[in-house]
Amino acid sequence: MAADVVRIFTPHSEMDERHLYNNAVLSAALETTVPTHGDYELSMTLRGSQRERALVELMSGRRINVHIVPTRLEWEEKTLPIRIPIAKGLLGYRIFLIKRQNLEKFAQIGTLEELKALRAGLRQQWSTTRAMQALGFEVMAGRSYEGLFRMLVHERFDYFPRGVNEIFAEYNQRRQSLPEMVIEPRKALYLPLPVYVFVSPKHPELAARIEAGLRVLIRDGRLDVLFWEYHRASIQQAALAHRQIFSVENPFLSPQTPFEQKDLWFDPSASPPP
Repeated sequence: MAADVVRIFTPHSEMDERHLYNNAVLSAALETTVPTHGDYELSMTLRGSQRERALVELMSGRRINVHIVPTRLEWEEKTLPIRIPIAKGLLGYRIFLIKRQNLEKFAQIGTLEELKALRAGLRQQWSTTRAMQALGFEVMAGRSYEGLFRMLVHERFDYFPRGVNEIFAEYNQRRQSLPEMVIEPRKALYLPLPVYVFVSPKHPELAARIEAGLRVLIRDGRLDVLFWEYHRASIQQAALAHRQIFSVENPFLSPQTPFEQKDLWFDPSASPPP
């Protein structure tokens, strides 16, 4: 049996660690299906690109055939989505990178409308960008992931909303080079945004294999183990129970989003496992 070759994007930059958990889950799903589906090879190929280009590449299936990203309807229609929120929706809990001089300004925010009046910085083609714009947030869209951090300190916008699973690594990597940047300590935004594994429509057998592997990881508890292994420290640092959380709906989620499967989603009010 020939080995399945799984081709994924290389991270956006050397400091971009957002892929580490996703790749660990993907590798575990592939590894657990070796007895039933044979060997596999996981290969990083192209440098991460804008969402529209990434979709074109995934649809062709030649240079990449798997991509793990926040969902959007176009991707669910044009590729093979595995509708399992592998990050348990944690990315939807957003806390803010801001300039130190704006700490008091954010402390005074008491309503969602007051938050919407400030400028958020996001990348042009991110799913979060489209959703926040549709919800009436003022968004300054940048082209470059790394450039957004510099745009923040140069006051092109007021805050950079980052997922709980992203912000602490991003801050720690840049705290010396961007000392004006801090993590806002009191507020959070919840915008439901599941991260799915998307597979090229040219590789349905690979989609079936990955989904089978993920289902095994859910049943035997290994997905939970990986989730907490990678995210426990960030969840504890985020201290969501002590933040004012502004919750909004995501107008771009599919009716097939598995909200009814409560065990697949992160609950900020629940205690972490020992």
